[in-house]
Amino acid sequence: MPVEERSERTWTTLPNTPCAAGRRHAFLLVLAGPQLGDIYPLAPDRELVIGRRDDCDLPIRDDGVSRRHAAIRVEGEGALLRDLGSANGTYVDGVRAEGEVRLADGGRVSLGGATVLKFAWADELEARWQMKLAEIALLDPLTGVFNRRHLDDRLAAELAAAQRHGRSMSVLLVDVDRFRAVNEAHGQAAGDEALKMVAFVLRGALRREDVLARAGGAAFAVIARETTLAGGRALGERIRRAVARSRCAWQPEGGGEPASIGVKVSVGVAEVAEGRTQREVMESAGRALQLAKQAGRNTVVALPMAPAEGRPDPAQAAMTRGGAAP
Repeated sequence: MPVEERSERTWTTLPNTPCAAGRRHAFLLVLAGPQLGDIYPLAPDRELVIGRRDDCDLPIRDDGVSRRHAAIRVEGEGALLRDLGSANGTYVDGVRAEGEVRLADGGRVSLGGATVLKFAWADELEARWQMKLAEIALLDPLTGVFNRRHLDDRLAAELAAAQRHGRSMSVLLVDVDRFRAVNEAHGQAAGDEALKMVAFVLRGALRREDVLARAGGAAFAVIARETTLAGGRALGERIRRAVARSRCAWQPEGGGEPASIGVKVSVGVAEVAEGRTQREVMESAGRALQLAKQAGRNTVVALPMAPAEGRPDPAQAAMTRGGAAP
């Protein structure tokens, strides 16, 4: 079944302005950092604020970026950039910005040490080509969700933000149960179609602010912002039920017998605890997923994390299986 074309990234369409072939407009492309590949169209004749705050015109989820870091204003076929007293400075082509600095096409802006932006003028075809390159760098080619590289970058940024602001956050690992049996019964192409279906169903079960990525093989990961362990467990149960009631039609090449393929998933949930690292959070979610498999699959296990030392206690795990509470 086709994968729904929906993205969690900043851009979805080009600016809503008349844009005939060859007519150029300004945008910023994120070349490095947690939002690698994001594209920000820039409105002319208006100063836009870049920063970590959600109400900034161009929000950047990078721990090294200040709340109101810099401002940019398009002028002619260039732009004026100024630092807003940021803690880590703003650099244009490697030189720290002092006062207003003019950006030319292709100019590079470094913020906070990790994020690098490219200022560019492009017509519609050029902009769409840039977006296509971003897709190649960010998305899993089979399922259309984010790839493992972007998952690692986003998890590092989201974890830092959650711990800095004392916000809850949960990570879910979702793995297709007995996926090998699907490949053996119907072939690898049918297995690929089943994975596309699972990705499609997952996107429908998530909120707009959640991050979905393929973690590898038949496994997916979800970063759920401002979500407690109980909320992550509820989300995992919603995912489990949605996948269990979904099926995809499969027609083998060569006129074989058509099939209706359904799969089930196991889900492991971990809530971010104070002082925990990215690796520890993923390991905790992995242990919860393993417990879900051991409990008979088609199960959600939420495993609490201790805030300082020690490993999560499996005896404290909360579990749902087949829609029934334990």
